[in-house]
Amino acid sequence: MKKRISMLILITIAVTGSMFADVPQDELWKNKRLYLGGSLGLGPIFGSDGTALGGSLNPLQIDWQIARFLSLGTGLNLYFGPQTKHTVLKQTDPLSGEMETYSGVETHIIFPLLVKYTYRPSIFSFEFGGGIYASPTTMSTMVERTNENGYTTAESYGKNLFSIENNNPFGFIVNTNFGVKVGQGILFLDVRYLRDFSEVTFKFNDAKIGNHLWNMLGFNIGYKFGFFNSR
Repeated sequence: MKKRISMLILITIAVTGSMFADVPQDELWKNKRLYLGGSLGLGPIFGSDGTALGGSLNPLQIDWQIARFLSLGTGLNLYFGPQTKHTVLKQTDPLSGEMETYSGVETHIIFPLLVKYTYRPSIFSFEFGGGIYASPTTMSTMVERTNENGYTTAESYGKNLFSIENNNPFGFIVNTNFGVKVGQGILFLDVRYLRDFSEVTFKFNDAKIGNHLWNMLGFNIGYKFGFFNSR
């Protein structure tokens, strides 16, 4: 039994050694099966009533390198944007003369599925591809209070007065990515265009106030690290 265990250990060491011997140490970063990382950034949100600046936070990005030049990507992406032109004015205190302006802030929770062409010459990394996503949308309420002297303060409102009808829209993504080797990982700039297939309907206190189609160009900076040698 001890001889069998010893032989198994020796075989494992030999196989592992051959894997590392086949790929130069400074090339290991671009010969991985799995890449994990994250990114954050900003970008314009396009709408029929104007353009607003939105933000994104992608705390989990997963890329599975299924072949030398082909990968599958997914993850958890959060996109934030002001709901422009959908505000409601309300006189709440006639004695003080304060006006309250309510506005809804969108958060899109995007679960993408991407197919990407990957190319990693020298110390650089290039990716291009696209796919689809599912995107549940949540709302939070902001309020601006203006007194009789014209002084305005803004804050989050305790009760969420906005809601969404026809939630969980699907959409598509077109993605391009440029990276460079930093340490044993990849520092990258990610540019992607996202657009829902259908509109969602916004409500304020259960009254419909408008429709919106998520339509955004995002610029993100991030870092990802590879695991499991591919050869």
